[in-house]
Formats: sequence, structure tokens, C-alpha cells
Amino acid sequence: MVGVFSITVVTGVVAGVLLDQRLHTLPWLTLTGLMVGLVGGSLAVYRGLSVYRGRRD
Repeated sequence: MVGVFSITVVTGVVAGVLLDQRLHTLPWLTLTGLMVGLVGGSLAVYRGLSVYRGRRD
């Protein structure tokens, strides 16, 4: 779970940094990538835990 969350967040931040460098919009796309990564990572963890909880019950 931690791996999926961290990979999602890092991917969002890296994509934001690369786009910021290309479009000269620093720090806006980096922050947007961070937020998208956090939301995506949180959803992935939630879905993973829901599957685990469903199997356990």
C-alpha cells in the first residue's frame, strides 16, 4: 500500500515539475501534480484496503 501511494505522489510531482519547466509556470503545475498524486494515491490505498476488508469479513 505504501509503495502504491508513494509512486502515485512522486509521479504527480515529477510530471508537474517537468511541465512547469517546459511551460514556465513554476510552481503551479508542481502543486497541481502533488494534489492529483495525493488524491490518486489515497484512492488507491482506500480501494486496496476495501478489497482486503471485504476478503476478511
